[in-house]
Amino acid sequence: MKTLLITGAVGGIGLATAKHFALLGWRVGLYDIDQVAVAAVLEDPALSHCFGAHCDVTETDSVSAMIEHFMQNSGGRMDALINNAGVLSSGEFADMADADCQRMININVLGLTRVAQAGFSALKTTPGSVLVNLCSVSSVHGIPTLAVYSASKFYVNGFTEALALEWRKHGIRVSCIKPPIVKTSMGEAAALGLGGSGDIPVLPEDVAGTIDRIVAGRGTGYFMDAQSRVWSLLDRWLWESAREWLAARLTGYHTLQQGK
Repeated sequence: MKTLLITGAVGGIGLATAKHFALLGWRVGLYDIDQVAVAAVLEDPALSHCFGAHCDVTETDSVSAMIEHFMQNSGGRMDALINNAGVLSSGEFADMADADCQRMININVLGLTRVAQAGFSALKTTPGSVLVNLCSVSSVHGIPTLAVYSASKFYVNGFTEALALEWRKHGIRVSCIKPPIVKTSMGEAAALGLGGSGDIPVLPEDVAGTIDRIVAGRGTGYFMDAQSRVWSLLDRWLWESAREWLAARLTGYHTLQQGK
Protein backbone atom coordinates (compact mmCIF):
# COMPACT_ATOMS: atom_id res chain seq x y z
CA MET A 1 0.00 0.00 0.00
CA LYS A 2 1.36 3.41 -0.96
CA THR A 3 1.58 6.07 1.71
CA LEU A 4 1.16 9.83 1.75
CA LEU A 5 1.75 12.51 4.38
CA ILE A 6 -0.12 15.80 4.13
CA THR A 7 0.11 18.89 6.32
CA GLY A 8 -2.74 21.33 6.85
CA ALA A 9 -5.00 18.34 6.42
CA VAL A 10 -8.26 19.10 8.23
CA GLY A 11 -9.95 21.36 5.68
CA GLY A 12 -9.93 22.81 2.19
CA ILE A 13 -7.31 21.46 -0.20
CA GLY A 14 -5.68 19.34 2.51
CA LEU A 15 -8.77 17.36 3.43
CA ALA A 16 -9.91 17.02 -0.19
CA THR A 17 -6.49 15.63 -1.11
CA ALA A 18 -6.44 13.24 1.84
CA LYS A 19 -9.86 11.85 0.87
CA HIS A 20 -8.90 11.63 -2.81
CA PHE A 21 -5.87 9.46 -2.14
CA ALA A 22 -7.60 7.45 0.58
CA LEU A 23 -10.32 6.50 -1.93
CA LEU A 24 -7.55 5.33 -4.26
CA GLY A 25 -6.35 2.97 -1.54
CA TRP A 26 -3.43 5.00 -0.22
CA ARG A 27 -2.68 5.03 3.52
CA VAL A 28 -2.73 8.74 4.34
CA GLY A 29 -1.27 10.49 7.36
CA LEU A 30 -3.20 13.68 8.14
CA TYR A 31 -1.42 16.33 10.21
CA ASP A 32 -2.60 19.72 11.35
CA ILE A 33 -2.12 22.21 14.18
CA ASP A 34 -5.75 21.54 15.21
CA GLN A 35 -5.50 18.18 16.97
CA VAL A 36 -9.22 18.05 17.79
CA ALA A 37 -10.09 18.54 14.13
CA VAL A 38 -7.66 15.78 13.11
CA ALA A 39 -9.45 13.34 15.42
CA ALA A 40 -12.82 14.45 14.06
CA VAL A 41 -11.98 14.01 10.36
CA LEU A 42 -10.46 10.59 11.01
CA GLU A 43 -13.92 9.42 12.08
CA ASP A 44 -15.00 9.69 8.43
CA PRO A 45 -15.43 6.13 7.07
CA ALA A 46 -13.61 7.21 3.91
CA LEU A 47 -10.49 7.65 6.05
CA SER A 48 -10.89 4.46 8.06
CA HIS A 49 -7.47 3.08 7.05
CA CYS A 50 -5.72 6.43 7.62
CA PHE A 51 -4.13 8.04 10.67
CA GLY A 52 -2.93 11.42 11.87
CA ALA A 53 -1.81 13.66 14.70
CA HIS A 54 -1.01 17.21 15.71
CA CYS A 55 1.76 19.13 13.97
CA ASP A 56 2.79 22.77 14.20
CA VAL A 57 5.01 23.40 11.18
CA THR A 58 6.54 26.45 12.88
CA GLU A 59 8.15 24.19 15.52
CA THR A 60 11.10 21.97 14.58
CA ASP A 61 10.42 19.41 17.33
CA SER A 62 6.77 19.15 16.28
CA VAL A 63 7.72 18.53 12.64
CA SER A 64 10.27 15.89 13.67
CA ALA A 65 7.63 14.16 15.81
CA MET A 66 5.26 14.20 12.83
CA ILE A 67 7.76 12.43 10.58
CA GLU A 68 8.50 9.85 13.27
CA HIS A 69 4.79 9.24 13.87
CA PHE A 70 4.14 8.89 10.15
CA MET A 71 6.96 6.39 9.59
CA GLN A 72 5.81 4.30 12.55
CA ASN A 73 2.31 4.08 11.08
CA SER A 74 3.16 3.78 7.39
CA GLY A 75 5.34 0.70 7.46
CA GLY A 76 8.46 2.83 7.10
CA ARG A 77 7.48 4.25 3.69
CA MET A 78 6.78 7.78 2.47
CA ASP A 79 5.74 7.57 -1.18
CA ALA A 80 4.49 11.15 -1.25
CA LEU A 81 4.79 14.21 0.97
CA ILE A 82 2.29 16.99 0.30
CA ASN A 83 3.55 20.25 1.79
CA ASN A 84 0.15 21.92 2.07
CA ALA A 85 0.00 23.91 5.32
CA GLY A 86 -0.34 27.62 4.57
CA VAL A 87 -2.11 30.80 5.62
CA LEU A 88 -3.24 33.97 3.87
CA SER A 89 -4.00 37.48 5.03
CA SER A 90 -5.15 39.98 2.42
CA GLY A 91 -5.20 43.75 2.26
CA GLU A 92 -3.05 46.71 1.27
CA PHE A 93 0.47 46.07 2.57
CA ALA A 94 0.69 49.45 4.31
CA ASP A 95 -2.31 48.45 6.43
CA MET A 96 -1.16 44.90 7.24
CA ALA A 97 -0.49 43.96 10.85
CA ASP A 98 3.06 42.83 11.50
CA ALA A 99 1.73 39.67 13.17
CA ASP A 100 -0.13 38.71 9.99
CA CYS A 101 2.97 39.20 7.86
CA GLN A 102 5.12 37.18 10.24
CA ARG A 103 2.58 34.37 10.36
CA MET A 104 2.59 33.97 6.59
CA ILE A 105 6.38 33.91 6.50
CA ASN A 106 6.63 31.51 9.44
CA ILE A 107 4.17 29.01 7.96
CA ASN A 108 4.30 29.43 4.17
CA VAL A 109 8.08 29.82 3.94
CA LEU A 110 9.83 28.53 7.05
CA GLY A 111 7.25 25.86 7.84
CA LEU A 112 7.27 24.46 4.31
CA THR A 113 11.08 24.44 4.35
CA ARG A 114 11.16 22.70 7.73
CA VAL A 115 8.78 19.96 6.59
CA ALA A 116 10.74 19.28 3.40
CA GLN A 117 14.03 19.05 5.28
CA ALA A 118 12.59 16.77 7.96
CA GLY A 119 11.00 14.51 5.34
CA PHE A 120 14.09 14.10 3.20
CA SER A 121 15.43 10.90 4.78
CA ALA A 122 12.05 9.15 4.62
CA LEU A 123 11.59 10.15 0.98
CA LYS A 124 15.12 9.05 0.13
CA THR A 125 14.57 5.55 1.49
CA THR A 126 11.30 5.11 -0.45
CA PRO A 127 11.84 4.31 -4.15
CA GLY A 128 9.97 6.60 -6.55
CA SER A 129 8.99 9.10 -3.85
CA VAL A 130 7.55 12.56 -4.59
CA LEU A 131 7.49 15.88 -2.73
CA VAL A 132 4.69 18.23 -3.82
CA ASN A 133 4.78 21.81 -2.52
CA LEU A 134 1.62 23.92 -2.61
CA CYS A 135 2.48 27.01 -4.62
CA SER A 136 0.10 29.42 -6.36
CA VAL A 137 -0.54 31.29 -9.58
CA SER A 138 0.43 34.33 -7.47
CA SER A 139 4.03 33.20 -8.00
CA VAL A 140 3.80 34.41 -11.63
CA HIS A 141 3.69 38.10 -10.71
CA GLY A 142 3.41 39.92 -7.40
CA ILE A 143 -0.29 40.34 -6.56
CA PRO A 144 -1.54 43.60 -5.02
CA THR A 145 -3.42 43.12 -1.71
CA LEU A 146 -1.56 39.80 -1.42
CA ALA A 147 2.00 41.12 -1.34
CA VAL A 148 3.44 38.94 1.43
CA TYR A 149 1.43 35.85 0.50
CA SER A 150 2.44 36.24 -3.14
CA ALA A 151 6.09 36.70 -2.16
CA SER A 152 5.92 33.55 -0.05
CA LYS A 153 4.79 31.61 -3.12
CA PHE A 154 7.67 33.02 -5.18
CA TYR A 155 9.85 31.40 -2.52
CA VAL A 156 7.99 28.10 -2.85
CA ASN A 157 8.50 28.12 -6.61
CA GLY A 158 12.23 28.81 -6.38
CA PHE A 159 12.66 26.32 -3.55
CA THR A 160 10.89 23.65 -5.59
CA GLU A 161 13.01 24.28 -8.67
CA ALA A 162 16.22 24.03 -6.65
CA LEU A 163 15.22 20.83 -4.84
CA ALA A 164 14.06 19.26 -8.11
CA LEU A 165 17.68 19.46 -9.24
CA GLU A 166 19.33 18.65 -5.91
CA TRP A 167 17.16 15.67 -4.96
CA ARG A 168 17.03 14.02 -8.37
CA LYS A 169 20.21 12.12 -7.57
CA HIS A 170 18.48 10.71 -4.48
CA GLY A 171 15.57 9.35 -6.53
CA ILE A 172 13.13 11.96 -5.20
CA ARG A 173 10.97 13.92 -7.62
CA VAL A 174 10.07 17.43 -6.44
CA SER A 175 7.21 19.42 -7.92
CA CYS A 176 4.70 22.10 -7.04
CA ILE A 177 1.13 22.97 -7.96
CA LYS A 178 0.17 26.56 -8.83
CA PRO A 179 -3.61 26.79 -8.56
CA PRO A 180 -5.63 29.94 -9.17
CA ILE A 181 -7.93 31.14 -6.38
CA VAL A 182 -9.66 28.09 -4.90
CA LYS A 183 -13.07 27.99 -3.21
CA THR A 184 -11.84 27.73 0.38
CA SER A 185 -12.00 30.21 3.25
CA MET A 186 -8.52 31.41 2.24
CA GLY A 187 -9.49 31.71 -1.41
CA GLU A 188 -12.66 33.62 -0.62
CA ALA A 189 -10.66 36.08 1.51
CA ALA A 190 -8.21 36.60 -1.35
CA ALA A 191 -11.01 37.15 -3.86
CA LEU A 192 -12.81 39.65 -1.64
CA GLY A 193 -9.55 41.51 -1.08
CA LEU A 194 -9.34 41.99 -4.84
CA GLY A 195 -12.94 43.14 -5.06
CA GLY A 196 -14.30 39.84 -6.34
CA SER A 197 -17.76 38.44 -5.75
CA GLY A 198 -16.69 35.24 -4.04
CA ASP A 199 -17.97 33.18 -6.99
CA ILE A 200 -14.97 30.89 -7.38
CA PRO A 201 -15.20 28.00 -9.87
CA VAL A 202 -12.12 26.02 -8.76
CA LEU A 203 -12.87 23.57 -5.94
CA PRO A 204 -10.48 21.86 -3.50
CA GLU A 205 -11.37 18.56 -5.17
CA ASP A 206 -10.07 19.94 -8.48
CA VAL A 207 -6.73 20.68 -6.82
CA ALA A 208 -6.66 17.20 -5.29
CA GLY A 209 -7.14 15.67 -8.73
CA THR A 210 -4.26 17.70 -10.12
CA ILE A 211 -2.03 16.67 -7.20
CA ASP A 212 -2.84 13.06 -8.12
CA ARG A 213 -1.64 13.73 -11.67
CA ILE A 214 1.53 15.38 -10.34
CA VAL A 215 2.33 12.41 -8.11
CA ALA A 216 1.83 10.02 -11.03
CA GLY A 217 3.47 12.23 -13.63
CA ARG A 218 6.55 14.26 -14.38
CA GLY A 219 7.62 17.88 -14.33
CA THR A 220 8.36 20.52 -11.73
CA GLY A 221 5.57 23.12 -11.86
CA TYR A 222 1.87 22.57 -12.65
CA PHE A 223 -0.71 25.21 -13.55
CA MET A 224 -4.35 24.14 -13.45
CA ASP A 225 -5.84 26.25 -16.25
CA ALA A 226 -4.95 27.68 -19.63
CA GLN A 227 -5.18 31.31 -18.47
CA SER A 228 -2.53 30.73 -15.82
CA ARG A 229 -0.21 29.03 -18.30
CA VAL A 230 -0.60 31.83 -20.84
CA TRP A 231 -0.09 34.46 -18.13
CA SER A 232 3.12 32.75 -17.05
CA LEU A 233 4.47 32.76 -20.61
CA LEU A 234 3.52 36.39 -21.22
CA ASP A 235 5.02 37.49 -17.91
CA ARG A 236 8.38 36.09 -18.99
CA TRP A 237 8.49 37.99 -22.27
CA LEU A 238 6.52 41.23 -21.95
CA TRP A 239 8.17 44.48 -20.93
CA GLU A 240 7.68 45.67 -17.36
CA SER A 241 4.81 48.09 -17.84
CA ALA A 242 2.89 45.49 -19.86
CA ARG A 243 3.49 42.86 -17.18
CA GLU A 244 2.10 45.20 -14.53
CA TRP A 245 -0.90 46.13 -16.67
CA LEU A 246 -1.69 42.47 -17.29
CA ALA A 247 -1.33 41.49 -13.63
CA ALA A 248 -3.64 44.30 -12.50
CA ARG A 249 -6.35 43.23 -14.93
CA LEU A 250 -6.10 39.49 -14.49
CA THR A 251 -6.34 39.85 -10.70
CA GLY A 252 -9.13 42.43 -10.85
CA TYR A 253 -7.08 45.02 -8.98
CA HIS A 254 -7.66 47.73 -11.61
CA THR A 255 -11.42 47.35 -11.14
CA LEU A 256 -11.02 47.63 -7.37
CA GLN A 257 -9.10 50.88 -7.77
CA GLN A 258 -11.65 52.32 -10.17
CA GLY A 259 -14.38 51.66 -7.62
CA LYS A 260 -12.68 53.71 -4.92
